[in-house]
Amino acid sequence: RIRNRFFPVKYPNDLKAPGFQKLKLAPFPRQYTHYLGLGQFQFLNLEHDFNGDIDWNYSGHGKLWAYHLNYFDYLHQEKMDWETGKSLMDDFLKRPESRTEGLEPYPISLRTINWIKYLAVHDTYPVKIVDTLYAQYKMLTKKIEYHLMANHLLENAFSLLFGAVFFRDARLITLTRKILINELDEQILEDGAHFELSPMYHVILLQRALDGYNLLINNKHDLEEVEQKLREVIQKMVDWLHNIMFSNGDIPMVNDSTGGQALEAKTVLNYASELGFSAKEIALSDSGYRKFVSGDFELFADVGSVGPSYQPGHAHSDTLSFVLYHKGKPVIIDRGISTYEKNKRRDDERSTASHNTVMINGQEQTDVWGGFRVGRRAKPLILEESQTQLGASHTGYNNLDINHTRVFQIDVSEIKISDKLDGEKKDSIAFMHLHPDIKLEEMESGRFRLNSLILEFKNFNLIKTEEYEFCSGFNRTSKANKIRIEFNGVLKTKISNENIVTDFLF
Repeated sequence: RIRNRFFPVKYPNDLKAPGFQKLKLAPFPRQYTHYLGLGQFQFLNLEHDFNGDIDWNYSGHGKLWAYHLNYFDYLHQEKMDWETGKSLMDDFLKRPESRTEGLEPYPISLRTINWIKYLAVHDTYPVKIVDTLYAQYKMLTKKIEYHLMANHLLENAFSLLFGAVFFRDARLITLTRKILINELDEQILEDGAHFELSPMYHVILLQRALDGYNLLINNKHDLEEVEQKLREVIQKMVDWLHNIMFSNGDIPMVNDSTGGQALEAKTVLNYASELGFSAKEIALSDSGYRKFVSGDFELFADVGSVGPSYQPGHAHSDTLSFVLYHKGKPVIIDRGISTYEKNKRRDDERSTASHNTVMINGQEQTDVWGGFRVGRRAKPLILEESQTQLGASHTGYNNLDINHTRVFQIDVSEIKISDKLDGEKKDSIAFMHLHPDIKLEEMESGRFRLNSLILEFKNFNLIKTEEYEFCSGFNRTSKANKIRIEFNGVLKTKISNENIVTDFLF
């Protein structure tokens, strides 16, 4: 970081590529439409019209918007013709050395992949574009994101893979072998989850891995061990995604996940299937996520750590939180995220009170701060686990001499949840966030109708219903209801099908 700050890598103008090979790729999924034509773009649900002259360093909508502008994902949107795509690349190349946002290593990584894929699809390789791709790879090799690691370093490695195959360059081949294999071993957990524990990033990185595998099986290369590693890792990632996905195709929007960024999970799984990967049922393990399906209920629970200890930037304070679907529709959901800006909204969306778990004495389970920072963190402990029951506790309130234990019981007609607090009495609040489509009707104290479900609480002190902002994408929110339950000791919750009468014994 010190070297990059005080001795920045300069764009190598007039560098010529020593050679390249024409590539073949099997069909891959189209991206979302972000280029609207005539200099108009839409990213993160925000539009901007450049009136013909594109400012590739535009900061009016924040850094993440500028990053997306420089990724060039839109080269692969529907109805993107060669002339339009090339004109956008040519515009970027008018003064490439001045593209400060675009010459950061993360945008370089995504853009080089997208450009190489675009050239391969159209089987056209303009000299100027090939030469600047080579120049960008020269920059990337000097700016690899070892300081950030995690998904940034993995994206760097996937880009190096594309450069290694396209240019057959010895330096790029060596770096690809070294970084990509190591990072796949490090970042993909035994049950197949990406270790930052964001389903959204999992889908994005699975698509990237599939693109890399697509490249290797269809072209000459000297990276057989990388191809084998990708084949092993992709199968695990496919299985994990298949097992955490809800029956309607949704993924749980936990940690830093939101709509409109990753392609739909079914789309990526179909892509995997076309490349020879068939999803199978597995037992979720070291990701710390668990999924239960019983009758019309689908329950997703988080009893895992906040993520990799050295890079938990996409983690939330959400230990023992859960998401519930009924008849293929969301009922109790994670709030999601609407921004990556370092502000109060970002802190709030990562906080304990924005998740379906318990807060004690107004304290966060895990200290999330600074946009992408985590301090003291809750450590979970699974106490019991079977096909119909899950119990866990965590250390997030040890400094208050309080232990919070949550037990889920899953049946075909009902879900029961017990929250037990051991220790000195403190102000304790459980939260439940309802999907905007859920109509909340209070039937009597502690008893609510949620569309066709009945939600009941026992052993509470006070219940309040409040509005919150549900995040369906970056910069896109809508009003929804949440329930705030104040209690001491043991809170019992039951969610059952309408007209099903059972007791609270558990």
